[in-house]
Amino acid sequence: MNQERSDRESLPARYCIVGAGPCGLIAARALRRQGIEFDIFERHSRIGGLWDIDNPGSPIYESCHFITSKDAGGFIGFPMPAEYPDYPSWREVRDYVCSMAKSYDLTRFVSCGVSVDDATPVRAGDGSYWTVRLSTGETRRYRGVVYAGGQQWAPFIPDIPGLKNYTGRAIHSSQYRSTEEFRDKRVLVIGAGNSGVDIAADAALTGRQAILSTRRPYHFFPKSIFGVPTPDLVSGRISLPDLPMFANLSNAQQLDLVLATVGDLTRYGLPAPDSPVGSTHPIVSDTILHCFTHGLLRYKPDVSHVEADTVHFVDGTAEPVDVIVTATGYDLEVPWLADGLIKYEQGHAKFHLGTFADGLPGFYAVGVLHAAVAEAWALFDQFAQLMAADANATLTGHNSENLRRVREDYSPDLTGGFPFLATRRNANQYDAETLRTVLDELRTEYNIEIPNDDDMSFYARPATG
Repeated sequence: MNQERSDRESLPARYCIVGAGPCGLIAARALRRQGIEFDIFERHSRIGGLWDIDNPGSPIYESCHFITSKDAGGFIGFPMPAEYPDYPSWREVRDYVCSMAKSYDLTRFVSCGVSVDDATPVRAGDGSYWTVRLSTGETRRYRGVVYAGGQQWAPFIPDIPGLKNYTGRAIHSSQYRSTEEFRDKRVLVIGAGNSGVDIAADAALTGRQAILSTRRPYHFFPKSIFGVPTPDLVSGRISLPDLPMFANLSNAQQLDLVLATVGDLTRYGLPAPDSPVGSTHPIVSDTILHCFTHGLLRYKPDVSHVEADTVHFVDGTAEPVDVIVTATGYDLEVPWLADGLIKYEQGHAKFHLGTFADGLPGFYAVGVLHAAVAEAWALFDQFAQLMAADANATLTGHNSENLRRVREDYSPDLTGGFPFLATRRNANQYDAETLRTVLDELRTEYNIEIPNDDDMSFYARPATG
């Protein structure tokens, strides 16, 4: 045992966090709670990640708002300001993220304008460490490395025949910024993620003509129902009004009620959904339905090919357009790791329990899970406790056998058997209820401290003065 302790103490004890957006701050707060030292490297000039529209490559656009409500979408133990609207603007979210970093005294650990160019694992006796080469030319040694770069930095553009020779302007949604780009233009938006429908609505309200094209049908939800944010109602965070007509409704019946407020999508010119809610991401937007209702936006099926300035669709129709926006999502890449160190599936890096890289001790991810839950940042934080607990076990030996079992033996089916569509975007999509069950098992069977969504005491803020 003394030899094991000596081996641990001869290796570096500090950790490297890559990214100072929400996920990087979540990782930092989790490590700090365990008393673990770390550095955070942020390639941009400020913290905030994608929520700072001025960070090059940010997918944020001027009309962007949080897709989750302020009450459900904040950090654990650090609610968004009460004066914020139900769905804060990107500016408010940016300021909130920066406020969290300042409140927990995390900004002093961040080196802005410094990127990680390479991270390489090194075996050392019975242990391991990492060499990290920075954009400054410096190389440092760390016990482990945390990928916290988020999921929306590597745009995916499908191979559409003829798109490369399109004579108009073709952009990915990550390049869109302002409605002025659509002024008096004929605009086609391909893809119906929540950014896609926001951009389609901007085009409908600003451009000369607007079309939304998708490969498949989607379920559409209003942003609010009965005066409360829909995601909060569907997740059970907020109950239906206390009226006799709503008494004793099951969760499934509540979901049916929400969908009934939208009604038959074919009346909007949209295709009827042919898969269960949750099989792919739902659309949460009031504006897009407004645009369809008022004839400001038309629907088209999947694109067949592009010829000069004309887009042909699989139903045999064609439309001349001035601007094509491919709102076709993102891959999740870790470009500063050598090929073959981590596994990929449909362009997405894969991590065991959204945290561990198989066969790569000391390498972790925070914020790579997909689940249809309102409390996404809380979920990222809860699974970040696996990273922090494993790092602590590596340094001190505390609970190490349980963490070994979690890494090597605990392999629940995170989909819960739910019929998710086999799409690129769903590569890391998991069932929300199953994830909650897994978190309970990690708490009770593996003795890992994991906060609840609304736990105000899990993170103590540093003393001031």
